[in-house]
Amino acid sequence: MKQSSISTVWKIVLLGALLLLIALLFPQPITAYAITLILGVISIVRPKESLFLLIYYFPIRSFLVEINPSLKLIGDIIIIGAFIRVVWDARSNWKQILRFEIFEWAFIAFLVIGAISSFITGVSAGAIVFQLRAFAITFLLLYVVKRLSITKSDIITFLWNTLIVALIIVVQGLVEKLSMRSALMPETWINRSLSSNNRVRIYGLLNNPNVLATFLTIATILTVYLKKFVTNNKLQWFLNISLILMVGVWILTYSRGTWIAVVVGIVVYTLLTRAWKVPVKAMLLVGVSFLIVTMPTTYISKWINNNTDIGNFVRTGVEEDTGFATESERLGETFTKSTFEKSKTTGRLYVVYKGFEVYKDYPIIGSGFGTFGDSASKSYSSPIYKDYEIETNIYADNQYIEVIAQNGTVGVILFAVFLLGLLHLFWKHRKTNPYAIPLLASLVGIYWCGIIYNMWEDKTFTMYFFIITAVFIQFVSKKERISK
Repeated sequence: MKQSSISTVWKIVLLGALLLLIALLFPQPITAYAITLILGVISIVRPKESLFLLIYYFPIRSFLVEINPSLKLIGDIIIIGAFIRVVWDARSNWKQILRFEIFEWAFIAFLVIGAISSFITGVSAGAIVFQLRAFAITFLLLYVVKRLSITKSDIITFLWNTLIVALIIVVQGLVEKLSMRSALMPETWINRSLSSNNRVRIYGLLNNPNVLATFLTIATILTVYLKKFVTNNKLQWFLNISLILMVGVWILTYSRGTWIAVVVGIVVYTLLTRAWKVPVKAMLLVGVSFLIVTMPTTYISKWINNNTDIGNFVRTGVEEDTGFATESERLGETFTKSTFEKSKTTGRLYVVYKGFEVYKDYPIIGSGFGTFGDSASKSYSSPIYKDYEIETNIYADNQYIEVIAQNGTVGVILFAVFLLGLLHLFWKHRKTNPYAIPLLASLVGIYWCGIIYNMWEDKTFTMYFFIITAVFIQFVSKKERISK
């Protein structure tokens, strides 16, 4: 990318930031709709540059929508605008427009099967569209980015923007922790009464500690990658300090599932590369971050809680339960018998049991989107919950049982082709592309996350995953064409 093009990227990013600020200062619907329209036009005119706005939008979307609910469609409009422009530019080459990898076709078929089974079950049209959007909107980024001209400068700009938004989120997270969730947050978040298990966790601008941990994992890995492009010693120190801050807050999310996923990824990477220094460096970074960020923040927050009026802040929301769990208690309870029993009656194991009940009744193509544990059933409720004595609008927190129940045997096969197709893509190029193994190791960690989160509905994660995968495919394709 030429210098002028780099300037264009940053100009669009600054313009987007300014427009979002205006929407927050003037939170009327008309303001949000006008800004959404402007950003949609920009995405059609400058598709590649507009995608950098997503780096800021999706990680703080929960915060933005809380302040101005009419901002909820900005990400969709930017992606759709870029998609329209890419298709338009390729209008004379229909083979190019309809060219997909096998795993892409599998994912598309998975969406079609889910929609058909939903219709048969009697799910409302609104709920079906809602869930299709949850799965498909960031998947379009794979299509779009593969067909854009991505350069080394684009990648470096992508990395710097990720670091900037990560540091913004980290600073807000530390303020959240030290203020007992009473500062730099929307009023409704401040008044939220969390359970004793969750009061010790940082939720951040993403409003979810597990999603925050996932984002910080991605940001940390990309910042380590950014260090390879930086030769200035002062900037290297800045990046090292940034890593310590990010990992320190990452620990304070107490996202045990994400921690395990990171360990799985590092183990796979080390076994495939024999780079034994990687786990040592990772443990060193975690240890330094714990000593410099996590421990001081924890002790200071406890002192503030016990010795200032902030500790007596009155929440107006519904109290989930009483007590103040310590960090050590949260870690210690992970594998206790009481935790296991609770999981069987109201937690993740309960959802698994119910999911297999649904599968037994809908074994071929499932009960359909919007019927069990997904975003649509959470927002619209499900037409089958009464049949299975499910009293609340549960969220599966398990991508696989959601797929098993909602998409049946056919959907499971298609989703498996999608996941294993991605694995094959990275494995095939492990000896010729230096980034194949890191991506493969990350994907295995993501497989684990699917057991404990609805990973493929998380817009922040899928945005990064599909963009990075698209860039990888593009660079691999270029190398293959050159070699021929």
